[in-house]
Formats: sequence, structure tokens, C-alpha cells
Amino acid sequence: MVFISLTRLKVRSLFFLPAFFRANEAAVKELIKTKGFITGVELIDKGPVFWTITCWNGETDMKSFRNGPAHRKAMQKLPDWCCEATYTHWLQEDVPTTIDWKLMHEKIVQDGKLTKVRKPTQNHPTKEFPVIKWLRLQRPLKALS
Repeated sequence: MVFISLTRLKVRSLFFLPAFFRANEAAVKELIKTKGFITGVELIDKGPVFWTITCWNGETDMKSFRNGPAHRKAMQKLPDWCCEATYTHWLQEDVPTTIDWKLMHEKIVQDGKLTKVRKPTQNHPTKEFPVIKWLRLQRPLKALS
């Protein structure tokens, strides 16, 4: 079984984007070296909304990354930087060969858990998020061998 983690973050102001990007890059550098990380994809959509899907050998490996220094440091800023923040996890048989972003949107709306943000949009508590509009800005994330 593969443990899948899906996140959706909407940055509330362009003012926060430079710091958000720096924190994201630090987390990605840590991610690709984390034991148990298999693969993943980042997507930047209109908003700006950032989607990440990662595949893991297990939940323990994902939590090791989540609790690591770069991700933990970014998460401390998330309540200020973001106006929407949602995540969900599930198990599936195999690593997906393609990402169905329509399905990912449905999963985050149906199963997503909210992360606290200081200035939420009206959509945050209801998870009435718009469908993904842009698919061009995708970045594959590969584990270092």
C-alpha cells in the first residue's frame, strides 16, 4: 500500500509569495531526501493556490518529513501566509502514474481537514473551493536515489 498526502494552500497576498516560495524550496530539498518518500507533484493554480500530492512508503515516513525542520518552520508561518489550508491522506494499492486533478479537487472538498488560518476566506470553513483552472504549472518531485 502507498500512503498519499494531498494539500491545498491559498496564499492570501502576493506580499507573502517570496517568503512562501523560499520556505517551499527549503521543504522540497528536505522532502526529496526523506526516507520513504517515493514521488510527488506540485501544482500552482490561480489564486495563487498551491497543491501538493506526495506518495510515501507509509504514514510514519510522511510524519518524519512533516515534523522535520524545514516543513515545521513553514507550517509556523502558514496561519499568516494563507487564507485557505486543507489536507487529506489515504492509502491506495499503487503509486499513481498520472494525477487526476479533478479527482484531487473532489477529495480535498469531500475529505479535507482544515488547518487554522488567521484570516480565512468565506470558502475556507465550507471547503467550497473553485475547481482547478491552470494545469501548466506542475512540477514533479522525485526522491533522491
